[in-house]
Amino acid sequence: MFVLAAMYQNCSTRRISNADAIRVSVKTKDRPMNKSDYILPDVLASDLITVFCGRAPSPESARQRAYYAHFSNQFWKILAETGMTDRRLKPTEFQLLPSFGIGLTDINKTESGKDKELSGSGDAPRAVYEKIKLHQPRILAFNGKNNCQMFLHAVFNEPKKMPIDYGIQEPYKVGDTKIILLPNTSAMARAYWKPEYWWSLAEIHKKLLNA
Repeated sequence: MFVLAAMYQNCSTRRISNADAIRVSVKTKDRPMNKSDYILPDVLASDLITVFCGRAPSPESARQRAYYAHFSNQFWKILAETGMTDRRLKPTEFQLLPSFGIGLTDINKTESGKDKELSGSGDAPRAVYEKIKLHQPRILAFNGKNNCQMFLHAVFNEPKKMPIDYGIQEPYKVGDTKIILLPNTSAMARAYWKPEYWWSLAEIHKKLLNA
């Protein structure tokens, strides 16, 4: 249950600087996006503990205009089970999440569907970087490995399919924001589901929220 907690306590607190071997990319292929084009609005503020980032809304999320709206997605269930929310919220209640120190965004704000169905024209990992740099949550948590790999490639010039494990992605940070990779809550990734990482994140989240 404390897989991430120990890692979080022991990990380096240094920021990535120009002297580091790993450097933030200054290039960007992200096209400018108008917020009016967003399928779902970002849920961001300056005092959040954890911001979750997915790839793109599912067709059901796009239909309902609500995050993680498909009944088989475990997102809202695991938040309630781990105590990150005080009850199981309905997907349409996503705007309540900041009261629990939680925010939401996606790499692709203008397309919906499974990863293989997306054209990629709306992928904007650098835009995620800029949002996190602006709001500085304590944790940026990627809901799924592909999303995290895409971000590390675009922002830190890492290989597109760099092998990564669940947990804290040292030494990568956005300012003081730590990056954590979590197993995807989608039913499509059920074979890779490891709830213990979500329980560990919840321990960290609640300690920081109550500090």
